[in-house]
Amino acid sequence: MTRVYDYFKLLFQTYKIFFKATLLISVVVVALTPLEALAPVLGVQAGQRLVDQLSAQQPYGYFFCLWTLATVLSQVLPVVGTNFQGMLTDKLTGFIKLSLMRKSQQLNSLELFDDSDFFDDLEVLNEGASWRPVNLIVFGVAILREVVTISGMFWLLGKYNVWLALLLLGVLVPQTLVSYRIQQEAFETMVTRSKYARKLNYLSSLLLARDDAKEVRLFDMFSAVITRYLKLFNLSQKNVDQIRRKQMFLALVFLSMTVAVSAGGFWWFIGQVQQKLLGIGVLLMYISVIAYLVEGMTRLVEDSSLLYDSLLWVKKYQRFLEFKEKQTDGTLEFKGDFKKLKLEHVSFTYPFSKVEVLHDLNLEFNAGEKIAIVGENGSGKSTLVKLLLRYYDPSKGQILLDETPLSMYQCASYRKYLSAAFQDFSRFKLSVAANISALKKGPISKIKACLARVGLTTLEADLQQNLSKEFDHGTELSGGQWQKIALARCLYKDSSLCFLDEPTSALDARSEQQMYQEFLAADTGQTILFVTHRMSAVHLADRVLFLKNGTIAGFAPHAQLLRTDQTYRELYQLQKDAYK
Repeated sequence: MTRVYDYFKLLFQTYKIFFKATLLISVVVVALTPLEALAPVLGVQAGQRLVDQLSAQQPYGYFFCLWTLATVLSQVLPVVGTNFQGMLTDKLTGFIKLSLMRKSQQLNSLELFDDSDFFDDLEVLNEGASWRPVNLIVFGVAILREVVTISGMFWLLGKYNVWLALLLLGVLVPQTLVSYRIQQEAFETMVTRSKYARKLNYLSSLLLARDDAKEVRLFDMFSAVITRYLKLFNLSQKNVDQIRRKQMFLALVFLSMTVAVSAGGFWWFIGQVQQKLLGIGVLLMYISVIAYLVEGMTRLVEDSSLLYDSLLWVKKYQRFLEFKEKQTDGTLEFKGDFKKLKLEHVSFTYPFSKVEVLHDLNLEFNAGEKIAIVGENGSGKSTLVKLLLRYYDPSKGQILLDETPLSMYQCASYRKYLSAAFQDFSRFKLSVAANISALKKGPISKIKACLARVGLTTLEADLQQNLSKEFDHGTELSGGQWQKIALARCLYKDSSLCFLDEPTSALDARSEQQMYQEFLAADTGQTILFVTHRMSAVHLADRVLFLKNGTIAGFAPHAQLLRTDQTYRELYQLQKDAYK
């Protein structure tokens, strides 16, 4: 019963989403659906009375008109309803996509993306946002229509024999529930509960993916991938055949019961006609009612099963909209000016992890300083940048701008004055101009100036050219060119604080030197923190923060660290010797 309750609860919530998306069109669809559903009931009733009147040689014009009206409605209303359902689908799709985007806009931290289950849900939501609304409307409206039609047919039958209607109801309803449950069991076994589902999806897409096409062909991975797919598929399929056999057996049992009750009812109606207690038209009515009920119940099961998957999607959708991140937004507005950025006893552990990445950091940066952050892999360099960007709050301690905790500022106003170039930078499938301006409006001359500063003057000629062959016959860039685009985007934004996380990892030596000169040698007044493995750049920094295992191993000018810290000196010398 709990499962049935949850199903109808989700179905009702889905109908509420329809009305939120567009009240007027939803009202029209809801009004048309019962009319469309009752047209067959009217047709059966009018047809029965028409036959009775004809057999009794009584006037039949009124019932003929009713039957004609029912026939017209049965043909016209589905056409009109389909048109309005299409309009509702468009509105609903736009509404759902906008609500997902606006919810994402409200999330300041990256906390959600660290929850693997929630992240999986987010991928499912994003993938289904274009077509799930279609299923919700088509099957949601169909279920409403079928319930009304079935109810009307039972009412017609009950007018003549309540016990027969109840007996038929007692057979068809359990049959419907059992069939529905078995179909859901098969679905859950095959997809929802299958631990292999995501692997199967990945393997099936691997041989079709554009990004993997070169290496898949070079290393001839086709046979191995197909073999692995078939092995996993067979494992996931193991229980499905058993479920289908059970479904067939139960279907045959209930079908036999339905046939027995239907035949018994037909025999009873024949007896009533022979005794002249009922007209001959009632037999026509009974045959039509039984046909509608059996077919309607079957469609109801099928549509309910098909809707089930989309209702689970709605559940994920609502869960996402109701998600509240632990990080709270501040109320103060950041104006962009500060004198000191301070960390007091800052420690940090990622959500859903027990490993402390940063431990008891005490630091102070002055406005306008250029700080290099170095250390071996896993020392916490990128994590520190994420804390300073406020993608996360410290697990312990606090970060202060002057004497005000960073958490007291509004994230939006704080990030307004930040810019960054990340190691895992985004490659937006947009135009050159949109990639650099991040879709902000601004002078073309500023975009061209940023391109010139990063050495991409070849792209100045067509700023509207799309940087992906996926859309509008665009162009492809190399990894180094994409990194320059990310750096140009960083330059485009006028910021007080600039963060560079391995900003030259994909650049050649000449371009790398140019970038460091552009960002670090120029006196822009910006506070710049740059993470790097290239020790050749640290001499451009005012001070170097040397991290080791999440703690501060040293924080001083480069020359001083060379004199006082053996580990730093060895790291620097190691790279220096490699270039000899």
